[in-house]
Amino acid sequence: MSYYRGARLALIAGGITGALVLGIAGRAVTAATALITGNSSNLSLMGLLEASVVGTLVGAVGGILLLVVRRMRRAAGFTRGALVGATLFLCTLLVSWVSGRIDFGIPTSLLTLFVVAIVFVVYGVGADALLTRFNGGAEREN
Repeated sequence: MSYYRGARLALIAGGITGALVLGIAGRAVTAATALITGNSSNLSLMGLLEASVVGTLVGAVGGILLLVVRRMRRAAGFTRGALVGATLFLCTLLVSWVSGRIDFGIPTSLLTLFVVAIVFVVYGVGADALLTRFNGGAEREN
């Protein structure tokens, strides 16, 4: 029964952190990056809601990935969270690259990818911290 509780908490922690970090903060950071580089930000309420929904879904998947990493590997919270964030970023990058949405020849795209990679790492660390908080501060649930 504790496994199901852990999976539920991982989904919730990943979803909440995904909505806040990957969705809202990620959209704000990419809009700011676009403005800094001189491109249009295309910031709208509908785009922000869409990013929040996608961030919640990707975050929930990341929460389950975090649960798996927690059970398989004993590492510090920052390292574990960064590993989950980097893995989720690489999976997202692969899906975007296969669908033809990324052009690696443009320096702006590389800057945006770097910024988004940082956002994913922040997501992983935040999701791990929230899941630890949900577990009552216990580093690892058995």
